[in-house]
Amino acid sequence: MEKFKNLFLRVCLLVALVVLPSEVMYAQKVQPRQRTAVTQKSAKVYDVVEEPPSFPGGAGAMLSWLQNNVKYPTEAVKNKIQGRVVVQFIVEKDGSVSGVTVVRSVDPLLDREAARVVGSMPKWTPGKQKGQPVRVKYTVPVVFKM
Repeated sequence: MEKFKNLFLRVCLLVALVVLPSEVMYAQKVQPRQRTAVTQKSAKVYDVVEEPPSFPGGAGAMLSWLQNNVKYPTEAVKNKIQGRVVVQFIVEKDGSVSGVTVVRSVDPLLDREAARVVGSMPKWTPGKQKGQPVRVKYTVPVVFKM
């Protein structure tokens, strides 16, 4: 039993010596890029703001707009694929939508359609922080149901 403990400790030490330096090097390469993005005030994206962005007409109008503009993929209908795709995006200072990403996937067919329709949304009223328009991250579900 003592042999296995010693062997296990040696393997752990070897792994730490091999993996740790590469992780440190990777962290050193990424860190400067993160610092520059955070220090630029114009590039900052807020999660929570004093005045959140709003879709023209409110949340009900946004859900209605999504329902009217989503085109259920025919292949998904044939395969009876349904579900809720969660999409995250940024409402820019001018109210446009950018950086559309799927954060909860159902199927690639539904994911593509959800991203397409969210990316084609009309301009929003931008979010504000201290009275100034700012970039704000926003998340919406897009429901596909037969």
